[in-house]
Amino acid sequence: MRRPAREPVRTARQLADIRECVIAGALPRARARPVVFESWRRSLAARVDPERGDGPPIAFDRQQTAEIRAGHPLAATLPLLRETLLADDAVHMMIVTDEGGHILWREGHHTLLRPAEDVGLTEGTRWSEDAIGTNAMGTALAEGASVRIHSAEHLVRRYDAWTCAAAPVHDPDTGRIIGVVDLTGPARGFHPSTMALVGAAAKLAEGFLRDQLRARGALIAPVLGAPVASRAAPPDHLVLRFLGRPPVAGLDGRLIRLSARHADMLTLLALRPAGVSAEQLATEVYGERGNPVTARAEIHRLRTRLGPSVLGSGPYRLSAPLDADFLRVRDELRAGRVRRAVAAYTGELLPGSEAPAVVEERELLAATVRRAVLDAGDVEAMWLLAETRAGADDLELAERLAHALPIADPRHAGMAARAAHLARS
Repeated sequence: MRRPAREPVRTARQLADIRECVIAGALPRARARPVVFESWRRSLAARVDPERGDGPPIAFDRQQTAEIRAGHPLAATLPLLRETLLADDAVHMMIVTDEGGHILWREGHHTLLRPAEDVGLTEGTRWSEDAIGTNAMGTALAEGASVRIHSAEHLVRRYDAWTCAAAPVHDPDTGRIIGVVDLTGPARGFHPSTMALVGAAAKLAEGFLRDQLRARGALIAPVLGAPVASRAAPPDHLVLRFLGRPPVAGLDGRLIRLSARHADMLTLLALRPAGVSAEQLATEVYGERGNPVTARAEIHRLRTRLGPSVLGSGPYRLSAPLDADFLRVRDELRAGRVRRAVAAYTGELLPGSEAPAVVEERELLAATVRRAVLDAGDVEAMWLLAETRAGADDLELAERLAHALPIADPRHAGMAARAAHLARS
């Protein structure tokens, strides 16, 4: 009975020797598994220190993590994952991350929870390869496949006492990775069948999400009186309708209802195609007192809804084909198509928003449209603008229209009366 218990120790020592040679740039006598060697290479290129002793970065505090968990699609799969992975006598811990490698849930044997906490295996920490080096969760995300990382296969030496197996979970609708399911435990007690068990749990989670999707049915909803997009549209085609009414978005034919804060963020990202940092996001959305940590948590929730192929990071940016009504107005104005621009300008940009970036763009867009319409002298363009909420109180516009419209035009009398009323006010 003793011999099998000693075997993982010898293997760990061999792995440690290989790792030390690779870190030192020397040629080891034996080779690491290709998936491990490639992960070491990526981790070292990301400047991860093998001696790192302070653990993974803490991305979210307890409250932020709870809010993210509440909106994450894998929340609904937790009962199924617990039933599959958490046996009463198993000395291991189940971990579920999001697509960025942030730990959202961890549950398991009581003897492991405290030691795991001591090395940073806790909710809110980030376990991507670029953050903490080779580990099953981060490497599964990097490879897009199930991975086992044993003992000294971890790049950071602090984790040599642990072995973990992880498998990615895909969104059944888009195919994107939305998180990772992982089992972690002491290196000595890891069972050979654990890798297969984790892979099966990930597939069960995907099947559960697929059944949920079928139950909801196809969700193609109208936006501003027209379909958001059709299934023939490019994958991840993002549509934003933010002018003159509550904000709505469409993604690949599905309606996405947005919070006011997420609409603010999407406006900023649409206006800054090169991307923004967390600090810029905090200032331009929340104002001078904006906190980058709060901004990161909020953008993470938005990224969970849209997917990493739509909302990228480093810097934060929109990566999908974009159709935004406020950008369309700007494009039409640049092309000199004033009448088409004012037809697309159905109202102010996010009228209730107080985000500095939105307020600035709202005022600039309104002033630019108004100036272009008045300078063009196009009666139909002026009429379209006068029919908007902003144009209804514009004295100069009303006077110009009353003068330009022929007396025989039925619109003339109404516009003359409006001009007289505004002049008296």
